[in-house]
Amino acid sequence: MLHKQGFAYILMGTASLFGLMASAPAQSQEPTALEKITVEAGGEADDGIVAESGSSATKTKTPLLKTPQSISVVTRKQIEQQGAKTIAEALRYTPGVSPEIRPNDRYDIVPVRGFGGYQNFVQYLDGLRLLRGLSFSQPTVDIFDLERIEVVRGPASVLYGQMSPGGFVNLVSKKPTEEEIREVDLTLGFPNYIKAAADFGGKLNEDGTLLYRLTASGRYNETNIDDITSQRVSISPSLMIKPEEGTSLTFLFNHTNDPTSSYPSYLPATGTAVSNPGFVDIPYDFNIGDPDFDMFKRTVTRAGYEFEHEFGDYFTFRQNLRYTHIESEQRGLTGSAISGTTITRRTSHLDETVDTFVVDNQLQADFQAGGIDHTLLFGVDYQYIDAGRLLGNGVASSIDYLNPVYGEAIVDPAFTTDTSQITKQAGVYLQEQAEIGNLNLSFGGRYDRYSVETDTTLLATGVTTSAEQENGAFTGKAGATYEFDGGIAPYVSYATSFEPPAGLGYSDSGGVTLDPVKGQQAEIGIKYQPEGSGLFLMASLYDLRQQNATASDTAHPGYYTQQGEIHSRGLELEAKLGLASGWDVAAAYTFIDAEITKSAADVVGNRPVTVPEHAASLWVHYTVQSGTFEGLGLGGGVRYVGSSYGADDNSFKVSAFTLADLALDYDFGAQSPDLKGLSLNVSVSNLFDEEYVASCTSALNCFYGTGRTTLATLKYKW
Repeated sequence: MLHKQGFAYILMGTASLFGLMASAPAQSQEPTALEKITVEAGGEADDGIVAESGSSATKTKTPLLKTPQSISVVTRKQIEQQGAKTIAEALRYTPGVSPEIRPNDRYDIVPVRGFGGYQNFVQYLDGLRLLRGLSFSQPTVDIFDLERIEVVRGPASVLYGQMSPGGFVNLVSKKPTEEEIREVDLTLGFPNYIKAAADFGGKLNEDGTLLYRLTASGRYNETNIDDITSQRVSISPSLMIKPEEGTSLTFLFNHTNDPTSSYPSYLPATGTAVSNPGFVDIPYDFNIGDPDFDMFKRTVTRAGYEFEHEFGDYFTFRQNLRYTHIESEQRGLTGSAISGTTITRRTSHLDETVDTFVVDNQLQADFQAGGIDHTLLFGVDYQYIDAGRLLGNGVASSIDYLNPVYGEAIVDPAFTTDTSQITKQAGVYLQEQAEIGNLNLSFGGRYDRYSVETDTTLLATGVTTSAEQENGAFTGKAGATYEFDGGIAPYVSYATSFEPPAGLGYSDSGGVTLDPVKGQQAEIGIKYQPEGSGLFLMASLYDLRQQNATASDTAHPGYYTQQGEIHSRGLELEAKLGLASGWDVAAAYTFIDAEITKSAADVVGNRPVTVPEHAASLWVHYTVQSGTFEGLGLGGGVRYVGSSYGADDNSFKVSAFTLADLALDYDFGAQSPDLKGLSLNVSVSNLFDEEYVASCTSALNCFYGTGRTTLATLKYKW
């Protein structure tokens, strides 16, 4: 295990690498191997797997090279090339994230830099928060509806408000475009998977003042867990109105219906992560629930718009708004104890309804003063959640994992509590981006006010208990990037974040508001991206602390204490290459040295759960450019995830695992002009059907990983 000394060695080694790159001679008699690569590259970067800019970190379209923060972009080409079915799967080859700690297709759970755990849902779509309810009412976005995925690592509260200090994932929708789009897809796979999808877009009138986009998809699939199936239907129409140059209004709508989904329940560590003395392990396809009892259904309706208007030569106003309505119902079984091969189970039943509203107003000024190019962004945003939940819990019969019996009568627990919660957050922020020659500066500040009002009624007595917390938080950031000629750009940054605490603290007179959970990070790094090269390299080092973390107050059940602190330091490396000669490469490495430095429990000095120390991945794909096999593409990848602890007391570990992926694609039009637009992609994830434990958070809370999945997608574009 690498401790402080090992981390220091990495710091020195990376600093040496930065020095060598920065001091490289400007000219040489013979081109270097790297120069030969960049000369060979061609085409538009965003048409391949390498992106040149992103808006998530700054809310302005800023080149990645000029942004003093660690950012990754997964393009549409990479998503399709690797055959990703979910957002989490699309992030398998991205540094700093743990995309499949709880494999499922109900939610996309992506901790960033080791923070968030099972609660770190993907919560941003087109720069607006995907607000959620109290339990299972978390909206998701179908991956077919996306143009790209952007990962911003490190605190980002200055622009977005409450947020995990590790960073966030922002999804970017397919939107109306002047280019005519006609596409239909059919995907078949194993275990029994079928998905049909269509994407249409273009002009609605000759002058292009009306543009549209319509994406729709439907799927049904089985999983590697006995008798668990998943279904989804999603439709996303959008309309853009461009009455004049510099003005646009885009209406966005989506309706998603999930009649069923896969969200495997907890398994005990005994028999999965650790051996069960005297017994065989829990079978990989074991279903701890009951197909006749388990149920989940969810409908999500989103409606909103993006408005932009330019005022003269300097000012741009943007208003992005979204309303979301969510209805979900869940009934299921979870394990509560294990003895031999018998697992004791509990039942739960939840019925939730959520209405959310979010709006972000931005005024951007682009001007030059004193020889400095300025981009000034002023914003005011507001978030509102009205959530209601009926909840009931009960007990159920035990199950023997070696001889499971399903179909027995299980009592549906009656609802015992009715909870309603109103959450509000308002923030005002200011960001300055200044360009002085090759030096790019970025700094900003923000202030938020938030309130959470909760009413819980015991249905048996009709007694209602009310709780309210209200507080505010300042956050800030500052960073600098220097762009050398040739595309080398070292950077440094500092940023803070905040999150409202979970629940209230205890006092003799009732609950009291706790302080916001805060994060602070210092980061240094270097990026390399010669203009138009199809090459992107990045290395980043960070020191990150989360303070005021909450934990259950064991002396006063239902309340929380605030004595936690986590200190995380890490290294991230990323390389992406997209060449006109047909080569695509994505490589990533992540090192995290995380430690619990303060806690009310006896866990100080321990490593947080689900956070591996090392993770690495490599994806290589080649498309034949000419000859008999022109249009044929072959790709393969390897993913390594190191061991992690499975409990706060670090009493056991989850073993490391290595997985292999494979892809084959063929463009029929490369050889036969009559078949132009027809293509086939075949992908296999977990090629060798490796059985592994994805993660654990306690002795009763573990999850197996996803078995081998094979998909074949036939696409036709015209």
